[in-house]
Amino acid sequence: MTPPDTSPRRIIVTGCDHAYFDLVMELVASIREHATTPIGVIDCGMDGGQLAQLHAQGIRVISPYIPDYAPIRAVERRPSLAINICKLWLDQMLPDFDLILWIDADAWVQDGRAVEQMFAAAQGGALAIVPEIGAKIANLLGVRWICPGWMQIRSFLYKNATRARLPFSIRKQIGAKPLLNAGVFCLHRDAPIWPLLRRWQARILPRRGMAFTQDQLCIALAVYIDGAPVTFLDNSHNYIGPWLLDETTGKLANLFFPHAPVGIVHMASQKTMRAALHHTITVPTLTGGAAQLNIRYGGMRQRS
Repeated sequence: MTPPDTSPRRIIVTGCDHAYFDLVMELVASIREHATTPIGVIDCGMDGGQLAQLHAQGIRVISPYIPDYAPIRAVERRPSLAINICKLWLDQMLPDFDLILWIDADAWVQDGRAVEQMFAAAQGGALAIVPEIGAKIANLLGVRWICPGWMQIRSFLYKNATRARLPFSIRKQIGAKPLLNAGVFCLHRDAPIWPLLRRWQARILPRRGMAFTQDQLCIALAVYIDGAPVTFLDNSHNYIGPWLLDETTGKLANLFFPHAPVGIVHMASQKTMRAALHHTITVPTLTGGAAQLNIRYGGMRQRS
């Protein structure tokens, strides 16, 4: 008699509207190069033909969940905002799965080990996520110098906590902390952080203009204020640059020695390149040269 399968039920989830559909299809193709894990896509404005393509590939199409306290007019004007709102409800939306890995539509998987490591890091109930520390050549903390010895904090978390009208005691605790990038994260369905995330969301989301950024702010508050368990992974699991090409392998490499292949490529702030494969940027190579690349999955596949 075959013993019952006790392995955790896993799913990789993303979301998009009609404009990001090509990116989602590239994300799906990149995942399936490395894993047979089920994939789900939250539908926030895809057309009938696009939905048919997803169904034909066996991809689960998921309706968004919008809580009562969400700014309905803002979501109606910009349906893709529902994606950021839904991130904090995935355990309720996907009760058939134990481990849920979220990957933004403008990201793709270059090295399948990153996916396995994300799942492994979340297995015990901690939030598996990448802090933005050393992920790019930039000041670690955004500040505005007023005069010698005096400066104003200008970090993402401080600015958004201020816009959400959170008290100074909270802004002070999170203002100098690293952003936890919500573009890639993994959680167990029974993780204790879920109700904490939604408690903060109920407080923040109704505030004007917070729908787009509330997911990252809620995650930071649940971790830094509430002390929710978290496991940090290195920047290769959600890599946003600087970009470096290993000509020998044809893969994007981590800036830091020994320049291992990037696991999950996240094209944040690459609006032009996301729009079309013919747009490129100049990327340095490991040997000191330079290459013109479109760092989308499709662009790298064309090059190889």
